[in-house]
Amino acid sequence: MKTFLRIAVSAAVLALLFWRFGTADVLTPCMRADPTDFLVAFAIYLASQVLSAWRWQKLGEGVGFRVPFARYCKVYFIGMFFGLVVPSTIGADAARALYLGRAEPGRARALSTVVFDRVIGLIGLVAIAIGAILFGPSESLPGWLVLGILAVGVLLIGGWLSAPFVVKLLPEGQRWRRLVEEDLTPYFRDPGVILTAFAASLVIHALQIWSQDLLVDSIGLAVSRGFVAIYHPLVSLAAAIPFTIGGFGLREAAYAYLLPYAGILPDDAVALGLLWWAVGALGALCGGLVYAVSSSEPIALRSPTKVSSARSRRG
Repeated sequence: MKTFLRIAVSAAVLALLFWRFGTADVLTPCMRADPTDFLVAFAIYLASQVLSAWRWQKLGEGVGFRVPFARYCKVYFIGMFFGLVVPSTIGADAARALYLGRAEPGRARALSTVVFDRVIGLIGLVAIAIGAILFGPSESLPGWLVLGILAVGVLLIGGWLSAPFVVKLLPEGQRWRRLVEEDLTPYFRDPGVILTAFAASLVIHALQIWSQDLLVDSIGLAVSRGFVAIYHPLVSLAAAIPFTIGGFGLREAAYAYLLPYAGILPDDAVALGLLWWAVGALGALCGGLVYAVSSSEPIALRSPTKVSSARSRRG
């Protein structure tokens, strides 16, 4: 039911955007996109995903996984494919945890690497948004939005740093307390791993901002790279809200809301959002090709959370 509701929300938001701004007006800029700029943007996006796999490897090594980088890269791209085509709990993160969990020390620790990988990526994204707002171009965003982003950033970073202490307020055995104390504590005890992963996150997002900037150029829009650095984290955060399938609809609505502050028409903004989705979808299809030629056994369609909880009950 949740999956169908998310599909319905995505469809409704997209239908509203196309109705409001005109289907032809939205799709025409997509059709005129410069192929060279688009392909270079896609190549840079793929480079950011390879670096993401390297960041995940560093986190995996921090909790005892001894898996070659090629394996991490392969699994990361397969996870991208599942995130695109499986609109359920078996998405990118679950696929990565299940595949990595075939190696020692097992699925519970594999899930912890995926959770921390997501968290450190989110921290880097918020850090870039805050830096871009504080030191970026003069385009004026609403004051409430700026204050909201700064407040969320402070709360998120503060909550991340204080998590090992805050969870002690929860009852013993509570799921979130157990996750932090048993699975995530090794990361908090190793500042080197955290700093490496955080630095990698900043580079990953910088590459994606560069990729977005090329898409802006591909359809002839005039947006400063500084403002790209502001809107990219915001649309990524909007797409992460779990109300739609893969952020489809909310991401494009965020473009339509934010880009006019840089003087861009909403229909062009929605077109830019669709081009960014196309870049991600092509990357996911590359993961599908990796999955198709993989010699590994098929993935077990079970949630890693359920697997790890079942293990803990048996223990």
